Amino acid sequence: MAQIMNIEKVTVGTEYFTATVRVAADAPLRTSEDLYATTRVYNLLPDVALQACVGDRSAIFRDVMGDTELPHLLEHVTIELLARTNLVPKVIAGRTWPLEQRLYTVQFPCVDDVLVAAALSSAEWILEWAFNGGGEPEPDIDATVSGIVGLVKGLSSDAQPNEDASDAGDQPYDDEAPYDGQEYGPDDAYEQDYADQEDLGRGEPYSEKIL
Repeated sequence: MAQIMNIEKVTVGTEYFTATVRVAADAPLRTSEDLYATTRVYNLLPDVALQACVGDRSAIFRDVMGDTELPHLLEHVTIELLARTNLVPKVIAGRTWPLEQRLYTVQFPCVDDVLVAAALSSAEWILEWAFNGGGEPEPDIDATVSGIVGLVKGLSSDAQPNEDASDAGDQPYDDEAPYDGQEYGPDDAYEQDYADQEDLGRGEPYSEKIL
């Protein structure tokens, strides 16, 4: 299996979990370059398409999923896995922006460094599977989420879903919820990077999963 992307660096802060992700030179950079692979991701995690995506192209990820950067797709898959653990708040958000050609920053609120790291690693593995032709065995999402939860609880014996998250599965998903104005990450990083590197294309710096 050829590696399509590499998580080169992870920085854990008090507020944010930030990863530097490089897309391989011989791998697709955008989902539109391999729609079969993008469809495999959708078939595994259809709710990814319903996530809010606060950018200049659309408010819903489904409208850009077929033509966006792979690190942006990685961000949304990570958010979906985090949401399924019921170990995060009812609103979990991420942000993606480019650093240079094929090098991106993907950032999440640091609700728990082990939890976010496990979800990000699992999301990267799902994309590796999808963009390398799929095949058997197909990723088992329920088993993946259970493994993430087991890892977190195993390392933190007192780790429990917070009060708001404990019943998250009973809450309806609202894909029309308004953006609350909160910023995640450097205020001007996305605008500055795209202004300086127009050849990288346009992307969506912020996404939100509402349970």
